[in-house]
Amino acid sequence: MANIVESLSKLDTLPKRVQFLADNCPDRELFVFYEGENRTSFTCEQVVKLAGRFASRLRHRYGFLRDDVIANTLPNSPERVISDLGITLAGFNDLIQRTIELNYQSISLQILLADGSDIFLSATNSRCKGIVMKPPGESSDWLIFNPYITGTVSDDITKLSCDKIPDLTTIIKVSRNSQRSRKPFLEDLQDSTDDIFIDLSVRPQDIHYVFSTSGSTGYSKLVPRTQAEAIDIAADTAFSKNVQSGTSVFYCDRSLGWTGGYPFTTFCLGEKRVLQDWYSRSGLKTGEEIWNAISREQCNISGIRPKDVDIVVKYIDSIGGTDYRMQALICGGQPVTKSQVTSQLTMSETVIVIYASTEGPLLATAVIEDPNFEDFCCGKPAPGVELKIIDDHGDECKPRQTGTILAKGRNLFKGYFNRLEDPDPNTVNSFTKDGWFNTEDLGFLDEEGNIYVLGRGKDTITYGNYVFYPVWLEAEIRKHPDIADAVVLPVSDPVRYHEICACVTPVSGSNVTEDQLKSYCESIFIADLANDQTPMPKYFMVLDRFPETFTGKPDKQRLRKLAEERFGVK
Repeated sequence: MANIVESLSKLDTLPKRVQFLADNCPDRELFVFYEGENRTSFTCEQVVKLAGRFASRLRHRYGFLRDDVIANTLPNSPERVISDLGITLAGFNDLIQRTIELNYQSISLQILLADGSDIFLSATNSRCKGIVMKPPGESSDWLIFNPYITGTVSDDITKLSCDKIPDLTTIIKVSRNSQRSRKPFLEDLQDSTDDIFIDLSVRPQDIHYVFSTSGSTGYSKLVPRTQAEAIDIAADTAFSKNVQSGTSVFYCDRSLGWTGGYPFTTFCLGEKRVLQDWYSRSGLKTGEEIWNAISREQCNISGIRPKDVDIVVKYIDSIGGTDYRMQALICGGQPVTKSQVTSQLTMSETVIVIYASTEGPLLATAVIEDPNFEDFCCGKPAPGVELKIIDDHGDECKPRQTGTILAKGRNLFKGYFNRLEDPDPNTVNSFTKDGWFNTEDLGFLDEEGNIYVLGRGKDTITYGNYVFYPVWLEAEIRKHPDIADAVVLPVSDPVRYHEICACVTPVSGSNVTEDQLKSYCESIFIADLANDQTPMPKYFMVLDRFPETFTGKPDKQRLRKLAEERFGVK
């Protein structure tokens, strides 16, 4: 594979790279999907053939033109991979060079407003022309679009007309089932006589994909990435020195439409990607199915959410341990604690803590090989990246002084994607006058230049005269043996401005009560309870599970609404 990786480095766009993989290693498995015990794999040749035929249909059958934008709402699945790559292969000339991922997947659909205003906003700002969806009967997405359907042109195309989203005129239906005369999507592509279309004239500076931010704090902004940036991000995400680029088997079932889940290394380097198939399933993943996929495929690197790590570790303990360990486990997306890293090291030789965002794919990284780890440390800034901390007055903070994190450098986005306003106000507000991107994250740098990330600035709680950063209290609450996860939130209060609410999910089989949580939190502050500025939670909510954004993070916006409705000032 080393020679292939060296050859790939000379190819400057994704269409050229996937074409090279299909020509030079056609039988290499590129994607493996698990649905329970069922395993489905796709080789380089199969992926390019199916995606190339879908690209041909987009170009010759569906009527899309250059610079059109298509939204893809499919969950992680083979159908999602093929439709995404098909739009990429369709290229620059006369057709689509952009795919936009909206905050509108199966896991997040119920979080959307009933009138569809959030998806309408993203589609309007991007002037989206088409949307890839499951057909009626397989997805509740249609509840939003039904009033605007003007007619069904064929089994795979439906037309729309809506004043709220005037540019969106076409739904492309992708199904795993037969639709009247139409075979299931992948079977139909496999058996079709459509040409395999790959536009190799796409340029490195052309936009490859438009990602949406997770939306946990409100409006999901749109972040465009060029062909060149996609390849550069792939090079950055070969994180571990112990895992050679192009030879690793990577388990990651994060959303394919999110920067942290998009298969950059698979398309750009030929790295094998293993993930769960969510097309037909609902409910939560189990530790058994995650670990079975990892160990069966001998994955040597993985990207797993911290809460999924917990259920995997519990499963491994329940079977008396395992002889298999990965070389590296990547964690990020939320502040990471020593206890979490200690747990992660039971299933992996190293833990790679990353600090990243949709706007800046890799800002800092730390490779951890032993449990001697400071809470919330994300290591040194990534190569080519500068980070600094400023206070409320814009002055640079001293070491270990908490402030807002600013970033500048390699692969940092240039601005949000908005076709209605130029300049885009969100872009203008996101950068300082001297060009630093405001991450809106809170953190500090230590004396050696390591970055510590405490969470979103908008998560701070004004508790009387005290400004409270909840991330450390969340970490303390998670130490309770009956608590699986915790989120600490502000609730409006006429005296203190904010009171504090602790939202928790219990471990399986636990019957933890609000009174028990109150007693436990009192024990955390036992020496300071007489002080009325002690940031002790006044309110508690025990939930079976947290609502989530489409990237799998707790949806704090919705949790705040629940807490405010229950405890806030009326």
